[in-house]
Amino acid sequence: MTTLTLQEAIFTVSNLRTELANEYEKFSTEYRVPISVNNEKIDHADKLSKVNESLAKVKQLRNDLVTLKTAIHHKNSTATVVLDGTEITASSALESLKIERGIINNIKNNITFGYGRERVKTISGVGIVEEGIINEDEIKEYLSELETLVNKKSILIDKFNSTETIDVTLTSI
Repeated sequence: MTTLTLQEAIFTVSNLRTELANEYEKFSTEYRVPISVNNEKIDHADKLSKVNESLAKVKQLRNDLVTLKTAIHHKNSTATVVLDGTEITASSALESLKIERGIINNIKNNITFGYGRERVKTISGVGIVEEGIINEDEIKEYLSELETLVNKKSILIDKFNSTETIDVTLTSI
């Protein structure tokens, strides 16, 4: 049994995914070989054990990834954090962060003017046209407040991930 902080567990998930990708790569490079030439089979007995080792490693990595992801999900779904005096699950905080970051990115992309989206344009037959966003000041204020909340939640989740632990049994590491 191994005890990991959530931060370590998330890092381990990333590493295990990389290892899994490396094992997958072997099937398209190292293990993809001619199996016969002119209807005569080529003996690859020397690589048979390596293929079996890769399959065993894939199975271990799959099991460890499921174990880690399930333990992380369970911890996030049951443990709570306090945000502005309100207790919420870490999972709720993470989901709201994802949505709020999307809101910020999407609205910012649509209110930003710059190359190719100039605020002031000269349009033939019309004249000088200035574009803007309806109620732009209020939208910018909303974004500012939302960014403050997102930063606060991010710090809270970072602290949570660095202090909360899970106990897991891993076979591949």
